[in-house]
Amino acid sequence: MSGRQCSASLELLRTSSSSGGICWFYGEKNPKDFKIIYENRTTILIHSSGKKLASPEHLSAAALAFPNCEFALHTPQNELPLLDGSAELWKKEMCNIAVSSGNLNFFSPKEFEIAIDNRYLKFKKSDELEIEYIIDRFGQKFSANVKIKTIADLEKILSARTFIFEQELSAAKLSENLKGCGVVLLRDGKNDLRFENEPAYHKILDFLGDITLYSNALPCGKFTIFNGGHELHHKCYGYCS
Repeated sequence: MSGRQCSASLELLRTSSSSGGICWFYGEKNPKDFKIIYENRTTILIHSSGKKLASPEHLSAAALAFPNCEFALHTPQNELPLLDGSAELWKKEMCNIAVSSGNLNFFSPKEFEIAIDNRYLKFKKSDELEIEYIIDRFGQKFSANVKIKTIADLEKILSARTFIFEQELSAAKLSENLKGCGVVLLRDGKNDLRFENEPAYHKILDFLGDITLYSNALPCGKFTIFNGGHELHHKCYGYCS
């Protein structure tokens, strides 16, 4: 998140897509020929042509509310606007050109566990998608447990804003343009949240966005994630695919 002013527009390509989601590099030869990397706390897509796109996960999460639709992204920059730090405004923009309806797409991967230092992600098979996300850092703890069966179950998740702990501000060196794009979690715990445990819901938003960058199919099962992040999410995608 550089803090540069960014712009983007979306075009509805089709309303009966089997894979749905966003065509990130529309107009390029083999637009889905890209890889996903994690760099400087940011998700980045790199197309085979060399083009890059940073911070796509909020838009891909918003696209889950349109399971049968495929959209083309048009942007002159190599990153997407952060907007208010949630996926809510992306969804509102998509509602201008498409109808949010239909059934979510699911698939069943094998069970697995991933650990990076003291952070972990565990996946167990079950008949529905359930995500338990726990954040325990700098003396503050947030947790959320959600079951996702329908588009309506995404509403609260999509409205959760990105965040940063006050202790991380100086090292992050955020641009002035990023003020208002999310929430700063204060040392004293007196946080201006939209709802209880909003940071944990936002991490679920990031998780859903990171694992649906290629298509909007969701893994069916129980995820338990402790102090996760984009790096852990990307490793999870490798196990699920």
